Amino acid sequence: MALSAQLLDILGIPGSINSASATLQDSTSDSIEVVRRGLSIESFKRVASYYQLSDVQMSKVIGTSIRTIVRLQKEDKPLNATWSDRLYRLARVAAQAQEVFESADTATSWLKRPNRSLNGHAPVDLLDTDAGTEQVGELLDRIEYGVYS
Repeated sequence: MALSAQLLDILGIPGSINSASATLQDSTSDSIEVVRRGLSIESFKRVASYYQLSDVQMSKVIGTSIRTIVRLQKEDKPLNATWSDRLYRLARVAAQAQEVFESADTATSWLKRPNRSLNGHAPVDLLDTDAGTEQVGELLDRIEYGVYS
C-alpha cells in the first residue's frame, strides 16, 4: 500500500487520493484542503486507536483538552485547522513507520517504545511539535535506508 493510501486509511478518509489514478499532486492538494476544512472527530478516534492512546492522551498531543474533543463530538463539528494539522502529522508518521517496518503492529510498538536515538524518548512523545516530528521522520528515513541509528 502506498504511503498516501496508508495515511488516508489511518485517518479514515475515503476519496480520490486512494484511487490508483490519483497523482501525487492530487493527493497533496486534496490533503491540504481536508486539513484546512478540519478533520472529523472520527479521524481523531481512528488515529488514537492506531496509536492505542486514550482520548485524553491524544488531545494532549494535538494541543487541546478532552473537554473540547467531547464538545466537538456532541456538536458534530470538525477539529479546527491547527488541531487537524497536528492530527494529520501524527497519521503521516504512523503511515511512514508502517511503511518502514512493513507491519502496523511493529510500527505501533516502535512508536511507543523509548528510543536511544531520540534521547530516550518514545517517538510518539515527540510528535506534539513540528521539530520533534521532523526528528522522528529523519530517524525512520535512516532506519529505512539502513543507516546506523
